[in-house]
Amino acid sequence: MDQQTFDPDRLREQIGTVGPGTLTRLRNRLSFLPGLQTNYPAFDPVMLQKDVVRLRQFYRQNGFPSPDIDYPASQLDSSRNRIHVIFTIREGPSLQIRTVDFLEAASRAPFEPTLPEDLRGDWAAFRRGEVGAGGRYTDFERTQIEDEVQGWLRDHGFAFARVRSSASIDTTAYAADLRFLVDPGPRAVFSDIRVEGNESVDRSIILRELPFSVGDRFSADAVTEGQQKLFDLSLFRVALADVPSQPRDSTATVRYRVRERALRSYSGQVGYDTRSGVTADGSWRHRNFYGNARTFLVNLTAETGYPENVPEFLPGFLARSSSQELSRRFRASVTLRQPFLLSEDVSGSLSPFVQERLNPALAPNPSRPLDLNERQFGLESTLVYDFLPYRTLSLQHSVSRTQQFLVSGAENPNRTNGALTGEDDLFNKSIFTLNGTFGDADDFLNPTTGYIIRPTIQLGGVFLRSGVEFAQVSTELSGYLPVSSYVELAGRVFAGSTWPFGESLDNLTLPASPSDAARRENLIYQNRFSDNFFYAGGGSDVRGWASRLAGGKVLRKSSVLREGFAYRPIGARSKVGLSLEARFPLPGLGASWRTAAFLDGAYVTSGALDLTPPANAPSIISGPDGTPVRTDPSQVLVGTGAGLRYETSFGFLRIDLAYKLTPDALDLRAAEDVGRNATAEAPMPLSEVDTRTLRRFRVHFGIGRSF
Repeated sequence: MDQQTFDPDRLREQIGTVGPGTLTRLRNRLSFLPGLQTNYPAFDPVMLQKDVVRLRQFYRQNGFPSPDIDYPASQLDSSRNRIHVIFTIREGPSLQIRTVDFLEAASRAPFEPTLPEDLRGDWAAFRRGEVGAGGRYTDFERTQIEDEVQGWLRDHGFAFARVRSSASIDTTAYAADLRFLVDPGPRAVFSDIRVEGNESVDRSIILRELPFSVGDRFSADAVTEGQQKLFDLSLFRVALADVPSQPRDSTATVRYRVRERALRSYSGQVGYDTRSGVTADGSWRHRNFYGNARTFLVNLTAETGYPENVPEFLPGFLARSSSQELSRRFRASVTLRQPFLLSEDVSGSLSPFVQERLNPALAPNPSRPLDLNERQFGLESTLVYDFLPYRTLSLQHSVSRTQQFLVSGAENPNRTNGALTGEDDLFNKSIFTLNGTFGDADDFLNPTTGYIIRPTIQLGGVFLRSGVEFAQVSTELSGYLPVSSYVELAGRVFAGSTWPFGESLDNLTLPASPSDAARRENLIYQNRFSDNFFYAGGGSDVRGWASRLAGGKVLRKSSVLREGFAYRPIGARSKVGLSLEARFPLPGLGASWRTAAFLDGAYVTSGALDLTPPANAPSIISGPDGTPVRTDPSQVLVGTGAGLRYETSFGFLRIDLAYKLTPDALDLRAAEDVGRNATAEAPMPLSEVDTRTLRRFRVHFGIGRSF
C-alpha cells in the first residue's frame, strides 16, 4: 500500500479467498502426530478475481475513485502446490468535500434565512460542529449529514422535516460539492399523546414518566427520552415511540406502544466466590405493587462459605488463598421502591433487612451455628436523582442494630496482659452516604473513550447516636483513551481517607502505656470499623494479592480452615491507588478476544490510628517477643501482569495472571508455615521461615471489565 486508510481486518471482510485459520495452522504444525493430516483451503482463481472487484468497489464507495488493486507479489510454491496471495493496493487520491450548501426545497433559496430568529445561532453552531467542508467524501458521509440535519430540525420543533441530498463529483479535482434541499415544514407543538397496549398499568403512570406534555414544543429527543424512561420502569417488555401519519401542520401527535411484563416474577442465581464459597441469591418481585409503578422486592442471599477447604487440585482462580479467612453471610431484605418522587428524575426506596454473617475481621465463634459472629438488622432508605442517563446522585441512610459475638482471648498462651473478655458488643450504626456518577464517556457500561468519576462522602454518628463516628471522603476517576484501532489505554486513580471523631477517635488511638481496658476498647472499635476502613488487593484492585490481603496484616488462628491459620487484614485509614491497563486484540481469534497488560499500585496507611490487634486479642498469634506476628500497616503495594478477555452478551470473561512486585514479610510465606513456627516450642525468627516463590503469582478470574 502507498498509504493505509483501512485496517487489514476490515479489508479481509471484503475478500472471499481465505487462508488457514489459527487452529488449522496449529493442526498443520502438529501433522507429524499419528492421525493428524495437513489441511489447506482450496485456491479458486475466479474467486480471486472477484476479490479484486470487491476491493475496488469498496474503495470507490469510501471516497477513492481510482484505486489500483492487483496481486503481482503473490508467491506460488509449485513443488508443494501452495500459493501465498498478497494484494497490492494503491489507494490513489481521495475525494474531498469542497462545498456544502443548504437550500430551501421549494424556492432553492439559502435555507438559513428561513429559520426563526431564535434558532439561527444554534444552526450556525451546529454547522460549525457537525457539518462543513473538508474531509473525505463517501456516500455514507452524505447520508449521515442528511440524517443529522433532519435530526437537528426535529429536535428543534420541526416534527415533519424532510431533507434530500445530492453530490456533484469533480473527478479532475477529486472534489465533491454537496447540496441539501431542506423542507422543514411547520414548527409544531405536542397536541396529543396516544398510549396503546397498556393493561394493568394506568395511562397516567406512562404520561407521568414522559419529559414533555401536551402544549410543549415538539422535540424528537424528548420522545426518545420518554421511551427510555418507560423501559427504566421495568414494567414493559416493549416500549416503542413514533410519530404516526398525520397532516403536516403546527400540531404533532406522538404514540407510545407498550407490552407489559408479567407483574410478578421469580429469579435466582448460583455462583462461586473465592472468599465466600458457593453463593445463592433468590428474589420475588412485584413490578406494580398497589399501582403507581412502585416495585416490591423480597430478596434472600446465602454466601455459604462451603466448601470450607477447597480441594487442592482445583485451578488457582477457584481456590481461596490458603492464608485467607473464610467469609459467610445470610441476608433477607424487603425493598419498596417508588419512582417519581416530586419529579420524574427522582426515585426513592425503603429496605428493612436482617443478616447473620461470619465477619472475617472477627474471630469465628464456635458456640454459634457455622461459627457466625455478627448479627445485624436495620433499615436502608435511599433517594436517587438521575439527572442524565447513567449519571446519578444518590443519598442513602442506613440505620441498624449490630451485635458482634466476641470470643475470649484467654486461650492465647503468649498474651502479655490480661485476657480480653468474650462479652458481646451491641451497638447502633447510623451512616449517611452521598455518592454520584459523573463523566463523559461513549458508553458508561462498556467505555472505550472518555472519563467517569465516582465521588463518595460518608458520615457516621451524625444526627443519630451511633457506635461508629466518622467522616469519609473517597473519589475514583477512570479514564479511557483509544490510541489506535488496535490499542486502548485505560487508567484509574483512587484516593480516600477516613476521620473518626468522638469516642471512636478516642478508642482507636492508644496512649503510650495502655491499660487492659484501653486495649479492649481499642479492639472493639477495630471490629466495629472493619467495614468502614480501606483495604487493597483483589481482581479489581491491586492484582497479585487476594481480596483485602494487600497491606498490613496479622497472623491469627482459624478454627474453620484446614490449615489452622489465616491472615487478618489490618485495614487502612487512607488509601491512594493507581491502575494502568493497555488492551490489545488477539490476532487470529476474532474481535471478541482481547489481551491486556497492567500495572496496579496503592499506598495504604493507618496514619495516627492504632489498628493492629493487641497480642491478647482472640485468636491473634504472638511471636517470641510477645507482640503479634504482623506487617507494617503503612505500605506501598505494586503488582503487574497480563490477562485475557472474552466478550460475551453478559460482559467480559476475564482471567489475569498477576505478579507481586512489592511483597511484604508475610506475602511469600503461607499462614500455616508462619503459624506452626510461631506456636512451636522454639520458634525461629520470621526471616528464617521458608518462602514460596509461587506466592508471588496469583490468578484472578472475573466477569466484566477490571475497571
